[in-house]
Amino acid sequence: MTQTKSMFNFAKSSSVAKTIFWSGLVAGILDSLAGILVYYVYFDLNPLQVLQFIASGIYGPTAINGGGYMVLVGFFFHFVIAYTCAIIYFYLHSKIAALRSHKIASGLIFGLGIWLVMNLLILPATNIPKSPFDSGLAAIGIIWHMVLVGVPIALITAQYVSGEGQISQKTAG
Repeated sequence: MTQTKSMFNFAKSSSVAKTIFWSGLVAGILDSLAGILVYYVYFDLNPLQVLQFIASGIYGPTAINGGGYMVLVGFFFHFVIAYTCAIIYFYLHSKIAALRSHKIASGLIFGLGIWLVMNLLILPATNIPKSPFDSGLAAIGIIWHMVLVGVPIALITAQYVSGEGQISQKTAG
């Protein structure tokens, strides 16, 4: 019987870096697409303005009119956050058995945690312009982070782990 190979088909010999690379990339892309769609519908922002809005976390409201450089800064920080989430989950996955035995639920809870940490701790400490709380936007953001960020990170990370739930000793060190 011939097995087909996929870019997400991780064997036990896969590297930690490859796993984090793919989980961060997939989560970052899906999060970007959701953010672009939601911010277009709610605020009439185009994709470049969404990235400039992310850059406003560092540079403040002037980033919105900052041109291409601010787009690149927003893109960079968006993926720094996505990869940070992937690294954190990968580390926790090896330490917490429940993450290994309940992949989808773990991803959903992790995505909720990402939304909570970002919106209650990180964003208030940045230069992003403050806006009133919108429960509809919050619900959409929570769902998208659970489904499009947390679950992909959890599933891709789980593919790296062997059937016994232990990280391959060959690549863990």
